[in-house]
Order: sequence, then structure tokens, then C-alpha cells
Amino acid sequence: MRRSGGGWPAAGLLALGLVMLVPAVQAEDYVLGPEDVVQISVWLHPELDKTVPIGADGNLTFAPIGQVKAAGLTAKQLGDRLADKLSAYLRQTTTASVTITQFLSRSVYVVGAVNRPGRYGSENMPNLVDLISQAGGAAPGADLSRVQILRREGESRRVINADVSTALAGGVGTELPPLKPGDTVVVNAIGGAGAYSGGVGDAISVLGEVMKPGLYPAGSGLDLWMLLAQAGGFTTRADMKEVRIVTQAPEGATVLIYDLQKAAVISGSKPVLVKPGEVVFVAPRRTNPIVAGLIALLPITLNVLNIALAIELLRQQGR
Repeated sequence: MRRSGGGWPAAGLLALGLVMLVPAVQAEDYVLGPEDVVQISVWLHPELDKTVPIGADGNLTFAPIGQVKAAGLTAKQLGDRLADKLSAYLRQTTTASVTITQFLSRSVYVVGAVNRPGRYGSENMPNLVDLISQAGGAAPGADLSRVQILRREGESRRVINADVSTALAGGVGTELPPLKPGDTVVVNAIGGAGAYSGGVGDAISVLGEVMKPGLYPAGSGLDLWMLLAQAGGFTTRADMKEVRIVTQAPEGATVLIYDLQKAAVISGSKPVLVKPGEVVFVAPRRTNPIVAGLIALLPITLNVLNIALAIELLRQQGR
């Protein structure tokens, strides 16, 4: 099969640029889970409208009610429950509508040689082709014949290999292993032998608690603050005191940690230059001290198994 300049089938390039149509569960039938995000609107009380996440324990916090069990309910059921509880605080009968804005309880991580690495959630689990398309498609140099799915099974980790190139040649989505919530998909680079390609070409990879994780062109280098601004700034979960820059070198990777919260209040603080090929990771706040210690001790070598371990630890930090 003829290949494009990036080293993978031209048919794959075309297919990954398309938006795949997959039969989806209607949102009203979707059962909420931990980490989903909902928009709550209360009739005649716009001051109560807000967007709230569901915690790892399945509860959300909504004033003036307090904690409400949300996991296991549909959006309509949650709205009815909120309206019922609000009746104790409001003089008149009201209704509450709930809209799901992020389906993170059914999310998958995508890392490696894609244009927008990050976390992707949807009502239904996508197939590998759809997921790579959501992540902006494969980046130049991606090897779609060596895509790997990292899956947690009890106390062990399983690595599932997938040949997306061959599947595309035989029909989109055929003979590809199905994805499960919590999976990590690694799109390897050609010749990487399992290596994770954090930065592609002249780009910098930005991951973690930013609004728009992905690859950003850097030229000869970019100031860290400017880079984070391009990535949409921090999320509400971001810990500005834990911003890591990972630099890959022949002898291994080095990790530098920057306290941007302190730098923001110090006049004349020295700019931090991020170079092409480096990876910037913004950690979540409220880090478990034990997990933080494990991350600090983790010898980051940017390979598949360490990616799985790092992401697993980062998930635990949010609990």
C-alpha cells in the first residue's frame, strides 16, 4: 500500500480526518458516574445555576442543599432529586434541569504521536479510529501499526497491541480491540520501539490540568507562561506549585518542577524557556503525600509502562 510522507497509509490519513458516526445512547439514558460534570439550572432561580463535577465518591455539592448522591442516576433523575431537596429551602415549587457537559466517567487517555494528547470522554466508548480522530489525528511519524492499549485489570496491567493501519485497510473499526473506560491509548512513533513521543517535530507537548492539552509549535523555544496561555490556562484542579518539564536525552529523562504560584507574585522572576520536544505537565492539586512521594521517586524514562504507572498515580491524586 502506498504510504504518505508521514510513514503511514494515506487511507488512514483520510479516515482519521473524518468524523465517524457511531450510534449513541441518548443523553437522557446516560447513567452518571464519578468525575462526570453537569450543568444545573433551577427554574426562576438563576442565582443557583452552576456547573459542578461529581466526586470520586459519586456525590456532588450543590448549595444550599449540600452533598447529593448523583452517581447511578440519569440526568432527569438527578434533576428531580435536586428539585425535591430544594423544596425545603425555596418558598415555591420549582424544577431543576441537569445537562451533562463532560462524560468523564467513561473517559480514555490518549498519549504519544497524536496532535492533541489528553483525556477524552463520551456517552459511548469510541473505537480506536474514532478516538485517534478526536485527538486531532495521528501526528507526522506516527506508527499506526503499533498502537497499544494499557488496561488495568485488578492488580495487574495488561498491554493490548492493535494494528490500526491494517484495520483501516480492511474497513474502519474492523478487527480492533474495543476500548474500556480508564484505558490509556499509546500511539507510538516510527522506530520508537515502544517509546512515547511527547513532542513531535518542533512542538511541545502540554498535558495535565490545562484547558487544552496537546501539541504546540515552539520554534526555538517558548516562555512557559506563554505556552500555558496557548493551552488555555489552568483548570480549577491545577496545582500551580507542581508544574513539571520533562526533557528527554540519550542518557534518560530529566524532570524539573516549577512553582508558578510563587513566581507569579515575585517581581522580575526569571523566565522559563521550554524547548521543542519537551513535555510540560501540570499536576492536580490536593495531592496525596504518599502518591506525591512515589511520583518524585519515579525514574521517568518515557516508556509505555511508566506512562501507565504515571497516569494511574495521577488518577489517584484526584480522589
